[in-house]
Amino acid sequence: MRKIALIIASISILLLSCGNRQSQTVNEVNLPSEESETEKLFSEISEDKSFTDFFETFMWNEEFQKIRTIFPFKKDNKTVQTSKEWKHLPFYREKGCIPILSSDTLRGLYDKEVTASKVGLFLIDFKREIADKYNFEKIDSKWFLQSLECLSINKAPDIEFIDFLTKFTSNSVFQSNHILFPLPVTLIDYDGDYEIIEKTVLEEEWKSLQWAIGQLMVLSNIDTKNKYRNIYIRGVENGIGVEYTFEKINGNWKLIRFEDYSM
Repeated sequence: MRKIALIIASISILLLSCGNRQSQTVNEVNLPSEESETEKLFSEISEDKSFTDFFETFMWNEEFQKIRTIFPFKKDNKTVQTSKEWKHLPFYREKGCIPILSSDTLRGLYDKEVTASKVGLFLIDFKREIADKYNFEKIDSKWFLQSLECLSINKAPDIEFIDFLTKFTSNSVFQSNHILFPLPVTLIDYDGDYEIIEKTVLEEEWKSLQWAIGQLMVLSNIDTKNKYRNIYIRGVENGIGVEYTFEKINGNWKLIRFEDYSM
């Protein structure tokens, strides 16, 4: 009887121990998550509507940038292992504005939908003559930053037009020779009721654009066969909105339209 009692006691202790372990496991699973409210909000997104919408949020929101970056991540010859070590990439939000290059129709928009599953976003720095290439990949309908490469400016897409643009913005004689006059110009009437004014500018009326291009943003999927190029200068919380439209005519790029919707 004594042996039976010891066996029953041992079984009871074992069952109690298993019950405690099971309870502990359940409690561990139900522990409150340390995930921030912002992370919870963004984790509920089932898919990205467009690359442009994704990138706008990715650029501005630090928490969103962390959860949409694939780790470990190599940056500046260093490897960032986790999101806790991540330093926010501001892109151009710390600057007043940056030109964005696009190839599209005469009246196209810069944020033409990206249909590929992978795309490279180049930030070209003309002073340092380098191009930072941010490689994005679409996984399960969501865009993620995969890697970052620092390349020579000559490795940037559409380098032929970029070379033209550097001359156009730095040489007044070259600039005048590459404008199709009379040039259609669209402006906002600041002295009136902020109505849109459309006019044409003759060659003798033209004042050279004092535009020292410092940086340029361009996507790797740009259509280099398109005869049009658009330069959009978007301001960062300052109301700047300017568009230059170029067309390749007889083998030469020409500025064919200038629009300024800055407020």
